[in-house]
Amino acid sequence: MRGFLEYGVKDSTRLTISTLIGLFSLSSFAFIYWDISSLIESSASTFHSSWASLEFLILWRFTCCIAGAFAVVHMFKSGPGVMVVILHDKRKETTLYPVGIEKLVTFSSWTLLLNIMYFFVAGILSLSVLNGTQTPSWLNTMLVLLFSAALGASLLTATVVRYIILPGEVRIDRNHDQMFNYPNQMMHNFAAIFLILEVIFVQPELSPYFAFFGLVLGTFYSFFAYIFAFYGGGYYIYSFIDPRLHYGPLWLTGLAGAIGLFYLGVWCGLQLIAYNFWIGTIVFMLWLSLIVQFRTTLTDPVNNSGSVR
Repeated sequence: MRGFLEYGVKDSTRLTISTLIGLFSLSSFAFIYWDISSLIESSASTFHSSWASLEFLILWRFTCCIAGAFAVVHMFKSGPGVMVVILHDKRKETTLYPVGIEKLVTFSSWTLLLNIMYFFVAGILSLSVLNGTQTPSWLNTMLVLLFSAALGASLLTATVVRYIILPGEVRIDRNHDQMFNYPNQMMHNFAAIFLILEVIFVQPELSPYFAFFGLVLGTFYSFFAYIFAFYGGGYYIYSFIDPRLHYGPLWLTGLAGAIGLFYLGVWCGLQLIAYNFWIGTIVFMLWLSLIVQFRTTLTDPVNNSGSVR
């Protein structure tokens, strides 16, 4: 694994950037070729019909939005955070203690912000439907875009935290209590839980082509991370995101592709729900149980080396 996170003889930045531009171009081509805009329009109308009442959906969506917003407020008010980062100039790992808006540079925080925006937009549109008001097409488009991207991002985040980040902290015996505070619980666990419950409540009609929105999100975050490292904070939140790495193009392609793949997993689950509601629901609940982690006393799920705290 370590060999994949090493720098080669040549700087891979140009190749990595070219790869990301290629991924974005591929997504743009797919959007036009498969007329994804029309698929979005037909999908948006299915977000407000449910076996639950519209009043319940409105209350549910604004509750999820407020819970996420409180997490962001808590992040800003709780003092310095803890980040283990890779310095851009020295190419070495160090621990920083970010405050304020600098806490929002992680992919996890982007996941939380996507959740907040989705539930806010969905709540507003549900209110419009309840009042018989015509909803603007651009807002319907934003609804589907946010939902598709947030689904893949939240499930990927929960999985990576559960099976990579937390076991890594356990193995090196580093204090990781901050991983279980309220904002981190929202980013790593409840973002995925809220969206999967939304899927079960609403059962929207989605297209597998919406997975391309995950590719777009991955490329956007990668470009942001590069700009931040080169011209802003001077560090990378994640070691694999440095574009100069020998396997940089593969790592970033993997990030973008993983978001799309997790979305496709949800799409498959929706097909199962359409076949049998209870079987599909049980599958989603089992999936969630495998990727969320609430306890501060952990057993390494990779090698079962035992509890450390």
